[in-house]
Amino acid sequence: MNHGLMTKQITVGYDGSVPSSEAVLWAAVEADSRSARLRIVSCYEIPYFGEVNGAWAATEAYASIMEGTRSALAEIQAVVAKATPGIEIVAEASGGPVALALLDNLDPDDLVVVGASSHEGAAAFWLGSTPRHLVRHSPCPVVVVRGTSSRGRLDRVVVGIDGSPASERALQWAGDEADRHHVSLLVVHGWKYIYLGDGPSSSQARDLTNVDAANLLDHAVESARDQFGTEISGQLVESGPATALLETVRDGDLLVVGSHGRGALSARLFGSTVNTVLDRCAVPVVVVRGANEAE
Repeated sequence: MNHGLMTKQITVGYDGSVPSSEAVLWAAVEADSRSARLRIVSCYEIPYFGEVNGAWAATEAYASIMEGTRSALAEIQAVVAKATPGIEIVAEASGGPVALALLDNLDPDDLVVVGASSHEGAAAFWLGSTPRHLVRHSPCPVVVVRGTSSRGRLDRVVVGIDGSPASERALQWAGDEADRHHVSLLVVHGWKYIYLGDGPSSSQARDLTNVDAANLLDHAVESARDQFGTEISGQLVESGPATALLETVRDGDLLVVGSHGRGALSARLFGSTVNTVLDRCAVPVVVVRGANEAE
């Protein structure tokens, strides 16, 4: 049985909003399950004061902003300490951009967690592009938490696979997570035959594509069963990868995806899949990068 690598710290962003509060509470439960330290990071912005306002006004504003940030951090720290009394919690107020603050001092075995709003598309993410920036640059898995559907006991881990190194790492992470929480693991592979021709040759080619997809899924499921002790099953879905995952997940799931697919074109397509899933998925999403892919 694979017990995974030791996570020493889970870093989570907090800005006082409901989505970021949900992210902190999710991260606290995960830190408790991993016996990891929880690092809560809150960022503040110093307003620009021209020379007319003088240094005194700027100093007063800075003191007020810092006091508000530290007060908010103390409040959420108290909530977390009551909900998960067994974990070590550190709280940091940072003046830097939120993405840079969250990326500071991360190890590959850590987790970094952010909240996302209930909106879709351009307005979906807390502080705009923060989750996308983290997915591109984080050396460790990134978790995006949306809404209260993330609360409560984890029922199932769902992982999307495409045969790429990144999806293999996602499968490893997902299997370890399912074992840790004693829940089942569902391995999902979405496939689509994109040739537009007609006739017997097209039908035969589609059947071969189906067989290849089924073989890829079977191999992934068997590989996971060799490594993990939890109940593991596979699901083959004839649709694009994002649709396959979004149609499969249900309340109580944790969805795990890899951030790159095979080859340059597939990498772009799978990147699009990740963005679509992050925009639309109601359950927490974990994005796992392939080895040595962090920028």
